[in-house]
Amino acid sequence: MYTNNMMRRSNSLIVATAAALMVRSGPAIAHPAEQGFVLLLPTTAYTIAGTLSVFVSMLLMLVLRHGALAQIFKSRPFRIGAPSTKMDLAHLSSLVWTLVLFGLIAIGFAGPTDPQSNLMPLVFWTVFWIAVFIIQGTLFDIWRWINPWRGLAHYLFGDSDGLARLPKWCAAWPAVILFALFQNFLLADVAPNDPPRLAYVISCYWAINFAGVIVFGAKPWLNQVECITVMFNLLSRLRPVTSGRVGMPGWQAVTEAPLDTSRAVFCLLLLAAGSFDGLNETFWWLDQLGINPLEFPGRSAVYWPNLIGLYLILLMLVIIYTFAIGVGIAAVRIVHPQHRLRLSNMFRSFAITLLPIGLGYHFAHYYVTFLVQIRVTLATLADPFALGWNLFGLNAVKVTTGFLAQPDTVKMIWLTQASAVVLSHVWAVLLGHRVAEQHCETARDVIMLQVGVSILMIFYTIFGLWLLASPKGG
Repeated sequence: MYTNNMMRRSNSLIVATAAALMVRSGPAIAHPAEQGFVLLLPTTAYTIAGTLSVFVSMLLMLVLRHGALAQIFKSRPFRIGAPSTKMDLAHLSSLVWTLVLFGLIAIGFAGPTDPQSNLMPLVFWTVFWIAVFIIQGTLFDIWRWINPWRGLAHYLFGDSDGLARLPKWCAAWPAVILFALFQNFLLADVAPNDPPRLAYVISCYWAINFAGVIVFGAKPWLNQVECITVMFNLLSRLRPVTSGRVGMPGWQAVTEAPLDTSRAVFCLLLLAAGSFDGLNETFWWLDQLGINPLEFPGRSAVYWPNLIGLYLILLMLVIIYTFAIGVGIAAVRIVHPQHRLRLSNMFRSFAITLLPIGLGYHFAHYYVTFLVQIRVTLATLADPFALGWNLFGLNAVKVTTGFLAQPDTVKMIWLTQASAVVLSHVWAVLLGHRVAEQHCETARDVIMLQVGVSILMIFYTIFGLWLLASPKGG
């Protein structure tokens, strides 16, 4: 990820401080990179405790009365303001944020070349890719208000259907392909945080999608082709308040299951990409490539290994997930041979229950990065073109990594990250149990159907906590 280069200046301070803490206070907590911590003694204990909590939550599902979760995930009407007024405001807000995007692109081309001093990469990677991602999946539909195509299209063309129609058979497969290319840029490109390079990529991406909106209409194009909208639409199904109703987080996800195959694969791609985002920076991964993490040769040296690794982990996850679903179906058929569950239908039904894991790991993975980079972003906002300005008085914002030198603070940060991973898995367990209830008539069948997926979730919990605690390099 881009922040490896952006925070390298602070790494020496962190390592030196960690060494001093080891001498002064015995067992220490070291932070070798921006996404992970190395807890020299308690890492195993935390991992075991987190995994056991997920396992216990699965055991609790055994004592639930069949259909009990139907009441928990039941939604109720919840509406503030007239829908037409909110839509008008959303279109206006979208237009304003389109202009903001154009301004950021201009800053990317004409502003400072240092990624740590240019608002283009700072806003895109810190505010958009971290903050907006989390807000969309937990609080409210922020993407509806900042979508940089919908508002402009509305004011220029109204709600017209476009000049042509997207074929229904393509579903959201174009968005899957685009998102895979986006992850390629994020994880394997040699300089995804270079301001002019990033500005060029985003401006081309915006122009291509706006052309698609003109030809095919805003709604079909954004919902089938534009990968960010497809991603945020999927994440929005996890919020407690969505579609004018309120309920248990994820109620809409289980209500609308199964997804179509393309969106089910999109969910797996999102989870796989997040996992590889953490894996490709670990000492273990660099060791597999024969690279000394303390003498990292640069992103260009690992372009092809990272690209191949990204798509391999996606393929592996699809295969393992499919096998896990198949194990559950086979288990149900052992006790009820007449119960005909289709593998494709179960694949599409359970896929969305994995989204909480992707959301939780995204938060945990980027938590420290956000704590540091949001202050850099605010400080840079004071002088976006490096002309000596002090807009909004933000020059007073001080950027520091001193909190990473405090053992209590570092421990609290790691516990927050670990809690996010564990709770997201527990959340996924609840969603999975509810989806299984929709396809099974007895509590025993519900448990049997989830056997394979439950084992997969336990191992994924262990994997996620290991990623957080693994030393990072590169």
